[in-house]
This record gives sequence, structure tokens and C-alpha cells, in this order.
Amino acid sequence: MLSGGGKGAPACPDVLGGWWDKLAGAHGGRITKETFIADANAEFDLMDLDHDGFITPSELSEYRAALEEPALEDGRILSPDQQQQAAEAAAKRRSGRRGGPGGLGDDPARQPHRYTQIPADVVDPVMSADKSLSFKVSREDFLAQANEVFAELDKNHDGQLSKEEVAKSCPSR
Repeated sequence: MLSGGGKGAPACPDVLGGWWDKLAGAHGGRITKETFIADANAEFDLMDLDHDGFITPSELSEYRAALEEPALEDGRILSPDQQQQAAEAAAKRRSGRRGGPGGLGDDPARQPHRYTQIPADVVDPVMSADKSLSFKVSREDFLAQANEVFAELDKNHDGQLSKEEVAKSCPSR
């Protein structure tokens, strides 16, 4: 949920509604705090491409780019394992950009897919968890922010999120 989107991305209510439907559908039609935190934990694992316990801006860019690879534009919803595999494959392709066998070199046809970035005037929802300004987000930072987000979303303080509570978190246009 916190991986973000930029110009041209689907509208906030559509994205959050789809996320709520998927997560709540897998948990009896409700999202408790425990479910929300477990989802945040799973998202952290997907974004921590090198599995070192931190998400860096470059890992986050690689993760987001992999989700927008041309092969994935057929509308399929990828499982977490497929998302991880796509992100890791994209990172490997991009690491050989210049020189060496398999590098992309200067051939424009082999350049990486350009992906939508979060606009400069928008706070990145993942990197904003970096309260120490170390340019990396630890699992502890990420889960602390997830707890804060849950508390903000749970307007009626019943310990679970309704689809309406989630939709109300979208900025008004």
C-alpha cells in the first residue's frame, strides 16, 4: 500500500479500494491492526531487494520500476513472490547497464523502461519512515510508521479498518 505512485497513476480511491478489497477479502472482509501490520511486513520484504534489513532509495526505485516493466502491462495482478522475482530481475538487468556481457550500453532499444516517479513536491510514503535521515528505512522504522498510519486511518478506534475509513484518507482534489 505504501509503495506510492506518481503522475498518470490510478486515482487514490481506486488504488486504496483495490488494496482494501484484496487484503480484507483474504481476511474475512476486515482489516485488523494485526492484518495491516502483517501486510506492511510483507511489503517491506518485497521492497528490501538485497535482504539486508533496509530499504534504500535505489532499491525502492528498482522495486517500483519492476512493477511497471512492459511484460507486466497485461493487467495481471502479481503475487508477492512474482513481484519479488520481477524486482530482482529488473535490478540484475539494470546493474549491467554499461560494459560487460549483457549490459545495456548505448543501444536505446535496450534501455530500461521509464517508470512513473513520485513528483518532487510529494512526500514519498516509504522514505518518509526514515526519521533518522540516514537515507534508508529499517523494518523497525517502516513498522512504526505503519502503526501510525493505522491509528490515523482507524477513525472510529474500533481496531479495524473499513473501506470507507481507508477511502477518506485520500486527499481531496
